[in-house]
Amino acid sequence: MVRVCCYGSSSANTPAKFLSAAEELGGLLAEGGHLCVNGGGKFGCMGALNKGCTEKGGNILGVIHDMFVVEEEDASIQTMLVSKGDTLSERKQLLVGNCDAIIVMPGGVGTLDELWESVCNRSLSLGGMEKIPICVLNLDGYFDGSISQLQRAGAEGLLYHSLDEYMHVELTASAALNW
Repeated sequence: MVRVCCYGSSSANTPAKFLSAAEELGGLLAEGGHLCVNGGGKFGCMGALNKGCTEKGGNILGVIHDMFVVEEEDASIQTMLVSKGDTLSERKQLLVGNCDAIIVMPGGVGTLDELWESVCNRSLSLGGMEKIPICVLNLDGYFDGSISQLQRAGAEGLLYHSLDEYMHVELTASAALNW
């Protein structure tokens, strides 16, 4: 069993194309016998991921900040860790501390924060991140801007490593999980 942390949107306005891929990924995690670790929300990519995983009999570990427990918590999750504090730092540490790999789906500033903190820690070999592969699921070119920015930073000599050492990019849920 691989513990796969999935970052992704929590917005009820998430486009259907992203929800569909998230639900597919949840199902694939369940079918593979993997633990789905995510932010514990019931909307957006997180909710769709949980739905796909639950429908296929999979196991989910949610990690939610206590400010969201009443409003956004997904009741279908079997195990929920609740973080506290006046920032999301503890929650991000619990997510990463309970996974063997990370898949990043489209999302807003919270998802981007999770991605960049993970990439930054990986680049500096902090928090064990050098051992945790990060795969960006670049659905419909969603992360093209982020990928382009890293490529430019590399071309300008500002990175310590190549793009692939920071994160891997795939276009489908199955390819991301297979990687």
